[in-house]
Order: sequence, then structure tokens, then C-alpha cells
Amino acid sequence: MWRRAAGWLGEKIGRVKPNGSLFRRTALTGVVELEAMHLGVEGKEAGWRLLRALATRDACLQPVEFDRLIDRAVRQKRTLDELRRQAASSAFG
Repeated sequence: MWRRAAGWLGEKIGRVKPNGSLFRRTALTGVVELEAMHLGVEGKEAGWRLLRALATRDACLQPVEFDRLIDRAVRQKRTLDELRRQAASSAFG
């Protein structure tokens, strides 16, 4: 219960901006959210690349599976890049 409340409060605090918008989305909200998602996918891709490198030394790891996951992360980043461009264009006119 307290974790949910702390999460809710953290989200609201994270939305505090100089424009005073706490409970409504601004034009930049989507851009910031897409940027955060892009960073998450980059981190995930880095993890897959590390495991792919380790797979050459550990027979328990399947390199082909990591190649598939890396390709998927690259596709996700391309999609997020396009969505970020669209959101930024919309936000900045």
C-alpha cells in the first residue's frame, strides 16, 4: 500500500515544472516519456550485447537468441526515434 502511494507521489513530484503543471500533461510530456523509453531500450540492448559477447565463452548461453534480442532492440529504438521526432515536432510547432 505504501509503495503504491510513494510511486504515485513520486510521479507527481516528477511532473513539477516551472510552468506549475502538476496534474495535467504538457506539450513536452510525450517527448520526455519517449526519451526515457529510448534510454531504457538502449540499456536493454547494451545488456543483450554483453550477454552475446559472453555467449562465445559459455555454452549455456545461446548467441542466436541474443542476436534476435539485439535486432529487436534496434528496431524498437528506430520506432522510438521516429515517435520522438513526431512528438518534438508537435510540441515545438
